[in-house]
Amino acid sequence: MLGKIGILITILVLVLLFFFVISFGAGAFSKDKVKPETKRYLKSVNILLVIIAVVGAVLVLFL
Repeated sequence: MLGKIGILITILVLVLLFFFVISFGAGAFSKDKVKPETKRYLKSVNILLVIIAVVGAVLVLFL
């Protein structure tokens, strides 16, 4: 069974993995120019992932 720190690390690794998969799928790592719609989409996704990471950290560390 994982301890609190193990669960926190798992949550953060999953969030980082989601970031890379979504960014790669949206074309953020390509050499072509990124469209403004894609930039807004990635910004929204990044905000959502930060919220998920913060909520996960709060739940793991304080409950």
